[in-house]
Amino acid sequence: MAARARDWIARAPFCAAILFVVCFVVAPMLLLLWQTIDSQDGLTLVAWRELFADPQDRARVWASAQLGLASLCVSIGLGFTHAWVTVGRDLPLGRVLGPLGIAPLVVPPIFVAMGFADLFPVAGFWPCAILLGTAHAPFVCVLVARGLRSLDGRGYEAALMLRGRGRAELWLVRAILPELIAGCMLAFLFTVADHGVPEFLTVKGKTWHTYSEGVFSRWTRRAVGTTFADRQSPIVAAAPLVMALLTMLWLALKLRGRADERGVRAELPLRPLGGWRWPSLLFPALYLGAGVLVPVFVLARWALGSAQKAEPMSLAFLRQSFQKAVDQGVPDLMHSIWLALGTAACVLLIGLPLARRAGRGGRLVEALCAVPIASPAILLGIGLVLTYNSGPLAELFGYGFYDGWGFALAGYVARFLPFCVLTLAAQVRRVPLAAEEAARMLPRSALARALTIHLPPLLPAAWSASALVFVLSLRELDLAVVLPAANSTAVRRLANAVHFQHEDWSGVIALLLLSIAVLLPLLPSLIAGRKLASLS
Repeated sequence: MAARARDWIARAPFCAAILFVVCFVVAPMLLLLWQTIDSQDGLTLVAWRELFADPQDRARVWASAQLGLASLCVSIGLGFTHAWVTVGRDLPLGRVLGPLGIAPLVVPPIFVAMGFADLFPVAGFWPCAILLGTAHAPFVCVLVARGLRSLDGRGYEAALMLRGRGRAELWLVRAILPELIAGCMLAFLFTVADHGVPEFLTVKGKTWHTYSEGVFSRWTRRAVGTTFADRQSPIVAAAPLVMALLTMLWLALKLRGRADERGVRAELPLRPLGGWRWPSLLFPALYLGAGVLVPVFVLARWALGSAQKAEPMSLAFLRQSFQKAVDQGVPDLMHSIWLALGTAACVLLIGLPLARRAGRGGRLVEALCAVPIASPAILLGIGLVLTYNSGPLAELFGYGFYDGWGFALAGYVARFLPFCVLTLAAQVRRVPLAAEEAARMLPRSALARALTIHLPPLLPAAWSASALVFVLSLRELDLAVVLPAANSTAVRRLANAVHFQHEDWSGVIALLLLSIAVLLPLLPSLIAGRKLASLS
């Protein structure tokens, strides 16, 4: 009896985590699918038969594909070149610029769009592609840098001696191809699923719209649908996008899984840039300038009063902007901070047992946890609203749950759980299985083994995952548009404030938000004195 109790206690965290995934990932998605065939007259496929019957749907799919490919070219141009010239090169200030390749990930894509919209005319397809490519370039940059650091330098030295510099560099590109392709797929995935930036750039007379824009537009106008097919069209219209994103995510995970099997045996030798040493500084300058400096510069100008013409920019106006921000924006900022902290903590608690099972062969667990990445945030939000606004789960959790911050927290945790599970599962696979088998022979409880043997090797990856989730939660806009309580988060409020020309205090709140987003990832360096290179 005591042994059974210990086994039940040991399995309780995993069972609780699976229950969360079922309630907030599986159930909303299954309900979305069920409603597309369950009409008042019985089961029907009429909504699916009308898929792509509207020529606008085909145009939106084509526009999304074009936008994704164009943005991907920008992401490769910025992210790949930054990693290529800073990792293992003699670039001036390369040791400082290299880890900063992840910095644009801290800046919400909507902030990048706001910054460029203030300086340039960005109401067009190519400006949108450049903005989204810049915002998602960190996926390419970080994975390419990771691939370069994971290679065995002796292979490069052998190619250099036998074939020369050009062939050795070509060998290097082929060797990091899995990481490069995985980063490209992730950048394409997030670009195609993005709704906030294309919607922000919507102007009168806009001739193109993305698929995510179409899904959200149909959802907001669902009440005017006259037929069953009309009412279900937002969900049916999203099906091809979700299937495409799921395929790309599966390929990206397979490629990253193969890349993780490589071990680091010798670092790459320092590769000279020769005559390109100083000109190569242009690549990091362009990447960091577009992804970080331009948005921060514009936000600072807003806080100083650039958006108004009555008086010139000044520190006095900055004080006025700060006071307005304290009165109107700080409550939303605090809501965002607490929501992001709660999301990071809950994701870690739920993700650890799931990652343990996924890392030890639980492919189904890993696939279920990865679904929220492959589903646009808008679609996940719609599923959560349909599930918890009414129905059995709404009665189980209580109708007040839907309007409260607990519902927003659950939605954010479901959205960002894959980042924790996939990161920790990869780390679990690196831990020798023999060590865990030997630990089972020790006369200690399952909790003691988990705290002293299983958990310590995962702590660095757990901190990285929680910091990433915190940053992504602060910058999330698409999910905040749909969930009621999340409508008052800072990013959502800032998007509305800029629309109604409140740039002065919006700039202050945005700068505070960016400062807080940077602070948590920097804590190991600030407290323990770790080198900046560890951030990458």
